[in-house]
Amino acid sequence: MRVLSKQSAAVLDAVTAGLRVGEARVLDRAPGAYMALHVDRIGENTFALAHYFTQNGDRVCDPDGEFVKTAAGWLPTALQLCTGHYTRAVELDDCEVPTGYRPRALQELTEFAAMWLRNVADQQGGLAAIRAQVAREITGNSAEV
Repeated sequence: MRVLSKQSAAVLDAVTAGLRVGEARVLDRAPGAYMALHVDRIGENTFALAHYFTQNGDRVCDPDGEFVKTAAGWLPTALQLCTGHYTRAVELDDCEVPTGYRPRALQELTEFAAMWLRNVADQQGGLAAIRAQVAREITGNSAEV
C-alpha cells in the first residue's frame, strides 16, 4: 500500500497535532474567503477532515475525508462528496489496522488527498501558519504570530 507523500503527511501532521480522541478543531485563517477546515479525531489513529457549506438551511460537507496514520505513514481510507459519491479504499479492523484495500480506489483517493491537502495549506497561509495556529490553540495563547 502506498502512503501519502511527505508534503501531504506534513499537512495532516500539522492539522491533527495535539488532538485527543473525540476532540475537534476548526482552521479558518481567511474567514469568508475559503471554507474552514474541520478536523476531528475519531479514533486512536483515525481522523476526519471536512469543509462545510449551507444549502437550504442544512450543513453539507464537501468533501469529507477519513485518514488513518499507520506505522508506514498516512493513508486516505474514505471520501464522501456532496454529490453522494462515496469511496472506501481501505478497510480497517477494530484496532484501526488496515486489513485490506482496493488499489484503484486508494490511488484515486491518494491523488485527491494530495490536491486537497495542498489547497488546504495554501488557503490556511502555508504549513508554518497552520503549525503556528495549532500551537496557539494547544497552548491557549491567542496572540497572532
